[in-house]
Amino acid sequence: MEASLLVDGSSVPRPRDAGAGMPLVVLVAPNVSEQMGGEAMKALQILRELRRALPDTLQVTHARNRAEVARLGLTQVHFVEDRWWMRLLWAVPPLRWTLGPLFSWVSMRLAERLADGLAAGRPVVIHQVEPNSPVMPRWLSRRHANVLGPVNGNIYCPPAFRHHESAAARWRRRLHMPLQWARRLWPLRRHAQCVLVAGGERTRRSLRAAGLPEATLVDTVDCGVPEAWLDRPRLHHAGANLHFVHFGRLVFHKGTALAIRALAHCRLPVMLDVVGRGPERAACERLAQALGLAGRVRFLDWYERHDDLVASFGRYRGMVLPSLEDANGIVVQEALALGLPPVCLDWGGPQLLIDDGVAGLLVPATDEDSIVRGLAACMDRLAGDGALADRLAEAGRRRAEGWRWSRVVAQWLLLYQAVVRGRPPAAA
Repeated sequence: MEASLLVDGSSVPRPRDAGAGMPLVVLVAPNVSEQMGGEAMKALQILRELRRALPDTLQVTHARNRAEVARLGLTQVHFVEDRWWMRLLWAVPPLRWTLGPLFSWVSMRLAERLADGLAAGRPVVIHQVEPNSPVMPRWLSRRHANVLGPVNGNIYCPPAFRHHESAAARWRRRLHMPLQWARRLWPLRRHAQCVLVAGGERTRRSLRAAGLPEATLVDTVDCGVPEAWLDRPRLHHAGANLHFVHFGRLVFHKGTALAIRALAHCRLPVMLDVVGRGPERAACERLAQALGLAGRVRFLDWYERHDDLVASFGRYRGMVLPSLEDANGIVVQEALALGLPPVCLDWGGPQLLIDDGVAGLLVPATDEDSIVRGLAACMDRLAGDGALADRLAEAGRRRAEGWRWSRVVAQWLLLYQAVVRGRPPAAA
């Protein structure tokens, strides 16, 4: 029987040692789930993949994930319970932004207590995986090494779409850099030994403005790709195929309406499956009806198991994601890994993931009408040209090979060892 200790009044099993020389890693993320969006999915993948190398990795997350954690059979996960003052802050919309930094503070205290009780003399790394925002202040440990990220962000709607911005989004964009300069006053910013940067130069500019030393910034991919996906045969394309898929949360910035409007400009009778839930669904259904596309657009809700979604990819010629604000685009990585050519905007995360005309097709993020016609042209090309689709699929698989989680985790392990030894992470 494993020994245990008491943390917050509960008995916690002592995990097995992962091996000499490796630190104890405590991951922190507000959500760890298949059902709560891309950030939660990424946190779940990081936990699973890191445990392949370090089985005793601990996870701290919010109690709202408890049922999902149980369903997924995850162990060594510790929960931050709602406090009365958290519920009070949530009830006052202008104060909700404070919950992110406060969760970081509460979860850091829990992470330190777990580390103090379980490290057994080993060095400790507390790795705050989420949120990926470069702006949100985080509470950092003074006793253990701190790793943040992958940090992404500093991405906003293309100028042609800013008339759609909410007032809150507009002020976030305008205040981004001033807030970063103000973060230079945040007393704990110097305690982050390593910040994983996934947004390239646009994110580095934001972090440098906040005063983070260049030596702590290390480029990495925003999210890896599961080994099982890259070990399976990729999709092959031949002949004509008129079926495309758009999947993700149905919110304005995902560009679902742009993809539907594009069908009306296709020369071929292209068909689109929309997989997802969200507040834009009803508006998108009305749009399809108004354009006379009801027979060519299907709304398929969501797959409860992500593997079922992936299994459906074989029926499609390509994936369409004209997202306006995605800092990365896990769905794009998934499509590339499995051989489903993506059609995206030349903007944000997809811009960093796709070589236009090599592993997918990018449409310039200019005005709405040009985007819609550009998406239509791309879908027509792919639908009628199986050889083109297969070349893109092959190149996409090669691109995705560099995102294998085993490679990403190997890089992070070197960084962990560097920071606990007091070396600059860039030297790892």
